[in-house]
Amino acid sequence: MSASLDSVLDPMEEIRYRKKHGRMWIEIQKDTHFSFDELEHVMVIFFKIQKRDEKPAASDLISRAHFRDVLHTGLGMTDAYMMERVMVALDRGTSPYVTMSTFAKAMSLYLRGTLEERIIYAFTCYDLLGEGYLRRETMYQLMKKSLAKASRDDDVEEAVKELVDIMLKRMDMDLDGVINFQDFQTAVTKTPPLLELLGYCLPERPAVYAFLSTWCPDWAKM
Repeated sequence: MSASLDSVLDPMEEIRYRKKHGRMWIEIQKDTHFSFDELEHVMVIFFKIQKRDEKPAASDLISRAHFRDVLHTGLGMTDAYMMERVMVALDRGTSPYVTMSTFAKAMSLYLRGTLEERIIYAFTCYDLLGEGYLRRETMYQLMKKSLAKASRDDDVEEAVKELVDIMLKRMDMDLDGVINFQDFQTAVTKTPPLLELLGYCLPERPAVYAFLSTWCPDWAKM
């Protein structure tokens, strides 16, 4: 992660920051898997990110660009195409900023999210048109983007078509030609490795452990 996040905050500056936002964090904590002390630690990371902005928009915002940098360098989420989908899934708005609440919920999801939370999030990432279901064409587009990095162009077309056919047979529980959320949820609950078959939208466990050991070394092992 950027060296600027390694800097130690001035003790008084950090105390003022904690006092200023403490009440807000009490409400935010309810939507995370963090204790209040852990959330404070996460919010100090948020503050360090914010300090990279020469002219921050507000005390409870960071730029999307800096947030993406944290996900890229801190959690190993390097797929540029999927990162666009990730930002939509985390924050439906079009603002160039990320709020404290969105940051905290994202860190909770990535570091301690339940399978059910990850299923909802992943489906939202893949539902490109916001229709509530995945069409064959959507699945083809997502999988082609994913496989294109590892295969020659002339190998991709047939491989993607075959994989999409397999996924539809495996996940289309009601045989209506699309994968709705219930189909996706049922299939992934039975076979968790299916969760990211359409693209990597979550950090891998080694990246999570590395992040925790670097930025949250005092937390209990997960």
